[in-house]
Amino acid sequence: MMNMMMNEIMMKAMKNFGEEVSSKAIKLCAAKYGFSEEEALREIGGVSVSVKEIKERKEKPKKPSMSLPFNGEFNPNLCHALRQNSGLYTQCQSGPTKGAFCNNCHKLAEKAEDGIPEYGLIQQRMEAYSNGVEYVDPKGRKPVAYLKVMKKYKLTQEQVVEEAGKFGIEINPIHFEAPLETKRGRPAAAPKEAKEAKAVKGRPKKEKKVVELSGDDDDLFASLVASANASEEDEEMEMVLTPKKSTEEKEAEKAKKLQEKAEKEAKLAADKAEKEAKLAAEKQAKAEKLAAEKAEKEAKLAAEKAEKEAKLAAIKAEKEAKLAAIAAEKQAKAEKLAAEKLEKEAKLAAEKLEKEAKLAAEKQAKAEKLAAEKEAKKKEPKKKPEDDDEEPEVVKKITYNDKKYLLSKKSGVVYDYEKYVKEQEQVVVGKWNETDQKVEFTAKSDEVSEDEYESDDE
Repeated sequence: MMNMMMNEIMMKAMKNFGEEVSSKAIKLCAAKYGFSEEEALREIGGVSVSVKEIKERKEKPKKPSMSLPFNGEFNPNLCHALRQNSGLYTQCQSGPTKGAFCNNCHKLAEKAEDGIPEYGLIQQRMEAYSNGVEYVDPKGRKPVAYLKVMKKYKLTQEQVVEEAGKFGIEINPIHFEAPLETKRGRPAAAPKEAKEAKAVKGRPKKEKKVVELSGDDDDLFASLVASANASEEDEEMEMVLTPKKSTEEKEAEKAKKLQEKAEKEAKLAADKAEKEAKLAAEKQAKAEKLAAEKAEKEAKLAAEKAEKEAKLAAIKAEKEAKLAAIAAEKQAKAEKLAAEKLEKEAKLAAEKLEKEAKLAAEKQAKAEKLAAEKEAKKKEPKKKPEDDDEEPEVVKKITYNDKKYLLSKKSGVVYDYEKYVKEQEQVVVGKWNETDQKVEFTAKSDEVSEDEYESDDE
């Protein structure tokens, strides 16, 4: 929570500082080049400085506390570029963020025509190490002897070995051996004949001591000292040969220099403000472009989503309509089948009733006919057998209620079977009812229950 509050305070302070510096630069440019400060601020929409949010840094990998020489090691989790590292040319200890390089080494690689950083790649260093040759960087420079680095930083062999052991590095013993001394630079030129020096007024000059130092950095320092000595000699010579200037001339020159300095600073401030304004405008245009692209993309996605949802809704509605049509068709079919079933049942019932009524009517008509015939027969006069000149009566044996009788096929009269067999006497016991299939007895004593009979032809 405290870190977040500090970051917000720092961001606000940096933003205020940037806006204040930009406003001052615009004010100086307005005074210098004669344009309206208010109009300039209005044209660019006020001064706005954006400060990037300070993110919490990730824990950096631990690095050795001293410069260690190259021993053929390669860490794939680190940047693949080489760093000068006091002239030792070892692997960069930063993590890779742009492909195989860190940010700084990536910028150096982009500037190079061959895409290789200034000091080369760790792969090139390893190749030279494995071949047993001395490494040379793209600019022709070679690593310095490690003993010089140890001497410069006052390191002992024990300290170096101990520090390397912390990182699992084994120092090659060759790094602790003294290198062969070789003279550097151009060969000395042949001595020229000394010219006769002209007499100079004033005291004789003191001879300057030239400091000679070894190593790349020491040579640079020596050249700077020599350059400073030479400039002092030139100034002294100029003071001797040039007459003194008046106070007014000095003041005028001083004022001129101050004016030139102020103009230069104002121009630098204007250039800086112009550059910042241009960058701000480019950044704003880029932000607007990104926002427009984002809005267009979101609108496109929303349109695609709406179209997809509408399509799905249409498919769903079509499916539901189809299912409803199928359900309606099924319902209509069921109703039709039910109606046909009811109609069929009603028809069958009507036919059954009609048949039953017809049968009942036929039965009734038959019964009435038999009754009428019976009644008519009763009314007819009885004929004696001996007086009957018609063909003889034919009878057949029937069994009715487990008892045998003789039935006349012509008249339907029923005779006693036993009387006829034993005594040859035709005793009438009743008459056969063809409709009800039973014997209607004349004597009450002979009436029994009405059942089906069995007949045997004699």
